[in-house]
Amino acid sequence: MIIVGIVGAPAGGKSTVARYLQGLGATWVNADLIAREVLNQPQVVAKLVERFGSEIADAEGKVNRLRLAELVFGDDDASRDALDYLESLTHPPTRNEILKQIRQSEAQGVHVLVLDVPLLFESKWDRACDEIWCVDSPWAHRLQRAEERGWNATQLSKRETNQLSIEEKRRLSHRVLSNEGSLEELFEQVRQLYAKLNDCSGEPTVDRHCLERDDG
Repeated sequence: MIIVGIVGAPAGGKSTVARYLQGLGATWVNADLIAREVLNQPQVVAKLVERFGSEIADAEGKVNRLRLAELVFGDDDASRDALDYLESLTHPPTRNEILKQIRQSEAQGVHVLVLDVPLLFESKWDRACDEIWCVDSPWAHRLQRAEERGWNATQLSKRETNQLSIEEKRRLSHRVLSNEGSLEELFEQVRQLYAKLNDCSGEPTVDRHCLERDDG
């Protein structure tokens, strides 16, 4: 199985690329979707309400993600502490589910798996990948997409401060896809790279990827 990690700046088009790869036949492991499900588990919501107050959850008992983002994305000590607490609650079960989906895909004979993890390098998921593709998009384009999600320029910038720079992500990646033109132009780049993957033998396996490796 070949594992392709997708990285890029927030609102840069990572999910668009991952979704398109899924349409081409790849299996998409969507860490953001997994994390959202974890975030709304009753025991997690209860701990967040205890820490941040009842306004962190809506009437249906689901987390207000925009409100939570305001608390955890920033460069002050309070924001960093809040983010550390959030990650302590959500990262372990999210990681376990990602591992479960990777192993299930391996057992099912999947040829190409797309690993879409927002902080792929920071959380060391790059060690699970055979290739890493960086989706590079100009600030103006990303801001437009962010505003469609309800974020403003300040909120987008705060999210970026908690990640590696796009320059560093480009440097660490095997391939860079330009997302500054039309979707068709982006998809043509994806089609070409995916065709090359399908020419590979598919020999890499989960066991090869050192998913449980210690840093030392």
